[in-house]
Amino acid sequence: MNSVIRIFNYNFYVKEILLVFATYLLMENIFSWLFVPVSVVVLGYEKVLSLFIYAFVAYSYLKLKPGERIYVVLFTAYMLKLMFASLFEFGHIFKQFTMFTVLYPIIFVIFIKYICRTYDLDLLEFIAKFYLLTYIVFMVIYGRNFSLSLDAIEMDDYGPFSGDGRIVHARSVFMMIIPFLWYLHQYITQRKTTALLIVLFCTFVIIMHQHRSVWSSCLLAVMVYTFISIRTNHKTLGRFASILLGTFISVALVYFFLSNMAPQLVEFLGDRFSEIFNPAKEGSTGNFRIEQRDVYFKLFLDRPFFGWTYEGFEMDNPLVDWWPKNSGQHFHETYMEMLFYHGIAGFLFKFSFLFYLLYQVFSKKLTEQTIILLSICVAGMIFAFNYVLPLIYWGHVGLCLYYIEKDKASYEERMDTGYRKERWRNEQIDLQLQSNPSNK
Repeated sequence: MNSVIRIFNYNFYVKEILLVFATYLLMENIFSWLFVPVSVVVLGYEKVLSLFIYAFVAYSYLKLKPGERIYVVLFTAYMLKLMFASLFEFGHIFKQFTMFTVLYPIIFVIFIKYICRTYDLDLLEFIAKFYLLTYIVFMVIYGRNFSLSLDAIEMDDYGPFSGDGRIVHARSVFMMIIPFLWYLHQYITQRKTTALLIVLFCTFVIIMHQHRSVWSSCLLAVMVYTFISIRTNHKTLGRFASILLGTFISVALVYFFLSNMAPQLVEFLGDRFSEIFNPAKEGSTGNFRIEQRDVYFKLFLDRPFFGWTYEGFEMDNPLVDWWPKNSGQHFHETYMEMLFYHGIAGFLFKFSFLFYLLYQVFSKKLTEQTIILLSICVAGMIFAFNYVLPLIYWGHVGLCLYYIEKDKASYEERMDTGYRKERWRNEQIDLQLQSNPSNK
């Protein structure tokens, strides 16, 4: 188990890659689908694994940081509350396991952060390459019928698919922002042609899959990355200005040629992009999300503190009738899901990680890797208005928190080293003055 495996220029011990593979990478839907293309099996694996990870985190309680212990204690107390409520009201130890899985990302964040700290893992570059290769392999196998059509396709098992000609669901296309931003950073800092080509490829992928939630998230990620980089002096404003000018010229040229060669495509993509600013358009998914938000927000106000919990599953869906009875409300939005099922208490508990990351945007103690991952995680807060955030996203949040923790430790060490050097220098000056009074 001490053998070293080299993947994407990163050296893993066998136990490390097995751990990362089984508990982290397999949480990405298009990756797990390559091994087991059956949703029931994939979801079953995630549920069983979530219990094992929770047990592991509880077992490792004394090795956790003080803040992490607080989260574990609060999570456990919350689960006990739900368990006793289920026993008294329904006679089952846990009436709906979804009540656990909706809050479980809290434990998953702590777990990923803990294993990265334990094994001193530096995974960002590896994750960027992982998504790039996984997407290509997935599309080679399943993307033969890709088209710009948004017409629904009937499937026996939708899994990671979008259910139309776009093939890949927005939750997986969103993750392509990771290689996009990583290689954009490589191009800005090192001017590598290969990095620029990969950036163009990722841009093409993000645009052609037409998920407007991904478009807006990607734009936000770039803006956050630019803001933090300039603020922390990792990049000069002039360099970003030159990149922006080059991008503007390139887009203008592409638009000129496409508007003459394929005007229908330009008009089609333009209409899709305009819907970002008009989400209430009749018949659009954005309009359905607005309706869902309005209906469930009124229900949330009836039970604002701890939500509807199990009774939310017993409730008939107020908008559609095609979901099986007692299967939950099938939300399109992460925030509304939390407010409805777990109320304000659960909402603040789960999203406290993201609020902390938003606060870190204004820090000047961040390394370049942390800036990239932080930008992606913050972009997820916009994506959460459109979809329920996938579990793998919360793993990336844990990785981001680990990088922030490392940055703080490194900064404090540098400050401490500088302080000790300055103190030693002052002591030497004092000794010289004492031995040579004439120098005073």
